[in-house]
Amino acid sequence: MACLPPSADLAFSGLHPTTPALSSRYTNDKRSKPGNTIVKPGLFSYAGESEPPYLPPGWSPHVQPEGQLYFALEDGLRFITDAYMHSRATQERVVRFSNRVRKILDGMHISLPASVEIYLTPYNEDQCGYYLADHASHTIAWLEVVDLDQLGIPDVVSDSHLRYALEDLYWQHIEQFPSHRLQSLSLAVDNLIAVFIHGEADHLTSENSTFPYVAKECKQFIRVLEAAKQKLDQPSSVCIVARLWSVVSRHRQQTHYAQERARLSREQLILDRPEARRGVLFAGASRMLFGVPGSYADSLERLFSDELVYVHPWRDFMRRCQEEWRQYLTWSLGLAVFNVLCLRLPYCGSDHVAQMSLACCAVTLLASLALLLRYNVAHVWTADQAATFLLASREASPGYQRTALAFSAPKAAFIWAACIASLQTVVWLERITNVFALAAFVGLVLLACLPWGRWAGRAYLALPRWRRGSQPEDTCQV
Repeated sequence: MACLPPSADLAFSGLHPTTPALSSRYTNDKRSKPGNTIVKPGLFSYAGESEPPYLPPGWSPHVQPEGQLYFALEDGLRFITDAYMHSRATQERVVRFSNRVRKILDGMHISLPASVEIYLTPYNEDQCGYYLADHASHTIAWLEVVDLDQLGIPDVVSDSHLRYALEDLYWQHIEQFPSHRLQSLSLAVDNLIAVFIHGEADHLTSENSTFPYVAKECKQFIRVLEAAKQKLDQPSSVCIVARLWSVVSRHRQQTHYAQERARLSREQLILDRPEARRGVLFAGASRMLFGVPGSYADSLERLFSDELVYVHPWRDFMRRCQEEWRQYLTWSLGLAVFNVLCLRLPYCGSDHVAQMSLACCAVTLLASLALLLRYNVAHVWTADQAATFLLASREASPGYQRTALAFSAPKAAFIWAACIASLQTVVWLERITNVFALAAFVGLVLLACLPWGRWAGRAYLALPRWRRGSQPEDTCQV
């Protein structure tokens, strides 16, 4: 990448680096106003079509397979833009900024190869975004020193790591503009198919594969790529191949592919980040809630290892959570009925025990309903939505303490409700027997809970070897 000389600083006023990832093509808020019109005799038939709108010499219109209109200049220095050049004002802006780029290149004594095209997107009369897409190196570049944070590019550990990020942006460029250079593109479809074959096998043989698509999806994409390989003269085929190459390049950048420390498992931590401490209060609360919050916090940590979330594990996790919340919602209703019976029927149990258990059932019921309503579509969130939620949860409470306590409320409250309700058996025994019989029963239960097996094993190992018994003849000691 060329470094901008100080004398050319003023020449760059108005030109700002951008990337394909910063495109507003999917967030454009402009509106169309359809209206009535007349149809000329034979229009699009024997009378032909109307005269196309004027474009500057060398410029031609193209259509991206999704329907986006764009324009390309392939005479001499190559330019491309998705600005609407059928508008005279927009057309003048694009031509003015393209001429400015030519002057800047001449002043910097840079001669771009034919494999490079320059993207322009005018913001207004005086500001324009730009980048260079190189079809030979499969990267994008700029005419000045740029900062990664300025362009929303993730941090890197080396130049080779940076290349994967720039390759991702290049393939996004091809996805957005696939229709004007079909014969000169190098798509390497066979290599892409091999990547997806490995991704499919990796998911079939590993529980923590880092490949972004599961085995079933990989198989479907392999079929799509095999078909697209036969139709590379069609923009739609080029578009889908570029989109999948972008996913692969982004995956390699995120996993530090071919770097000193690569991520080989989804839960593997490779970045040097401070470890979040959950605090003594959370540890105490987790113990009081049977360790359920700690288990949820650990699961959330694994889902967002190194601030990277995979969509399928996230969706599986949320489905399990929703199933658990529904399950304890149902169980709490059944236990609540039992507690109400204990309150209403005479001599059926202790009112205080029933009331405490009923209160825990109410907590389970309300927490389950609140969580199911709050996260009713979380099992279909995209990876970006899941990452946004996990990042906000971690920032709100280190180690996901609040989120873990909320997610664990239905299960923990129900366990407390069940434990308290089980005390009714003690009340029943006390009523049908006497205090001494009840004390004997409780003592037997406590004795049964003691780790007799563990103690017996330790006592056996403490005996001298000759006292442990002879070794059977049909065994072989190694």
